[in-house]
Amino acid sequence: MSMSTLASPSSNPLPNPLATAKITLKKGKARPLWFGHPWVYANAVEKVDGTPEPGDIVSLLDTDGRFIGQGLWNVRSQIPVRLISRTDEAIDAAFFNRRIQQAVARRKAIGLPNANTNVYRLVNSEGDDLPGLVVDVYGDSVAVQITTIGIWMRRSAVFDALEAALGPKTIFQVGAGSYGDLEGFASNAEIARGVSRISVSCQEDGIKLEVEPLAGQKTGMFIDQRPTRQRVGQLAKGRRVLDCYAYAGGFALQAARGGATEITAVDSSPRAVARIEAHAAANGANIRAIEADAFRFLQTATPGAYDLVVVDPPKFAKARKDLEAARKGYERLNTLALRTCAPGAIFISCSCSQNVSADDLERVVAAAAKAAGRNLCVLDRLGPGADHPLPLAFSEGQYLKVLVSYVD
Repeated sequence: MSMSTLASPSSNPLPNPLATAKITLKKGKARPLWFGHPWVYANAVEKVDGTPEPGDIVSLLDTDGRFIGQGLWNVRSQIPVRLISRTDEAIDAAFFNRRIQQAVARRKAIGLPNANTNVYRLVNSEGDDLPGLVVDVYGDSVAVQITTIGIWMRRSAVFDALEAALGPKTIFQVGAGSYGDLEGFASNAEIARGVSRISVSCQEDGIKLEVEPLAGQKTGMFIDQRPTRQRVGQLAKGRRVLDCYAYAGGFALQAARGGATEITAVDSSPRAVARIEAHAAANGANIRAIEADAFRFLQTATPGAYDLVVVDPPKFAKARKDLEAARKGYERLNTLALRTCAPGAIFISCSCSQNVSADDLERVVAAAAKAAGRNLCVLDRLGPGADHPLPLAFSEGQYLKVLVSYVD
């Protein structure tokens, strides 16, 4: 049984004897896990039987001693147990082969890869029962990011499983950044296996892309925004488009193919602007790429100059303590962007901050509309594509929120 199949307390087997310790939860704290949640917070732990080291496999029990599953242990974390299995199977090389094959089968079920798209997420951490592991496919290669010490200690088995399942030309290992510091391991951005190279050629919806997994944002591009990019392409015909925080130009490229009459892409990074221009040339798109801070660009932009505006800023709230400042930043950004919208424009506002909820984003956009003197009608609410699955009851994994509105 995989972690995606829920089990009741009465039907689960005994704890895995191979686990190094048993973690017992406080009364009432097991309920979210029975219903699919994959994390155990530090304040939910009643006792630890044994002396597990960071990264060890532990058995998880409820207050009555009933087996819930197995998890990766790290006492350094506020999430000391992350469930990796709901049964007492061995967490070995064969386990990782099965998990990766399951992930491949899930993507095939939703049509990935296909003749037009060979960029997609193959492993979405808890969503594929591999906590702390992200694997993105770029054409003939994969980019791997590991953010838990338990997976880091077993990375060779992960790489072996990926080679067996996909035969990638290159396995890029993306640095863990602050996650590694929190978990207690050091991870460098490097070629883990295969051919050494800087960039990879691939395509999304037939649009030609060049991705640099070790130098770009996230694992090279924002794969999670595919549904929003597709929506921009559907709505762009005959419109003047503004793409703020454009990065590699994904929204702008879809807008060009969708028939936009004018496209402006803004990013503060010279490297991003160069990439937008290269992508535009490769795809025969007419895109005006501007190197500028989005706030400063919007402050001087002509009011009502655009018919479709996308604002997709970086994470403003990295922690709960940043939430109030983030709300103010999002409101100011959305207010400025709404002032550039012509009557009848489409306005697309995004937030990738996990600490900013969907309700928070809607309140921010409503406040921005009031400040800008505009009336909005919500057309759609979007998020990551189907290649970013999540466990049941795991609201913490719902980080990306996208609000699509019509501007009167």
